[in-house]
Amino acid sequence: MDDSTRILPDFLHRTYTQIVNDTEHLGVSVVNTLLPVDLTGIYDEATKLILIDQRLISAQQRCTLAHELVHWEHADETCSGTLGSKIERHTRMETASKLIRPCEYALAENEYDGDTYAIACELDVTVQVIEDFRNYIAMVPAMADCRQRAFCQS
Repeated sequence: MDDSTRILPDFLHRTYTQIVNDTEHLGVSVVNTLLPVDLTGIYDEATKLILIDQRLISAQQRCTLAHELVHWEHADETCSGTLGSKIERHTRMETASKLIRPCEYALAENEYDGDTYAIACELDVTVQVIEDFRNYIAMVPAMADCRQRAFCQS
């Protein structure tokens, strides 16, 4: 695969296994393994390898794989230092935007009175992804407009 045209598969409403199957043609390998306790996933640009901690539950696996695939899409090579922090913040918000449809989030937020854990369960994502999505929609005015329309329709 030409590295200049890295295109991610769709993550919405896809299981971990479906996303792994969707990546087979991308030239990136996904391996479940034991990782150190402080890591859920790792992407290595040199080897095009994604490692996912095998102890994760389904939603965690799905979100971690999506996150690492965003690193793959951008050919990210570092997660350390100031540049690494910026890349990681951007990756987290982009991952959230690819895992959650704004209007589905708005409906879940309304249904569960903003309870982060309940919203995460409803949308099959982690609490961290919900928090990242909230940061994302705060930065993107068009997303906030969609959120308001969804509240008015429910």
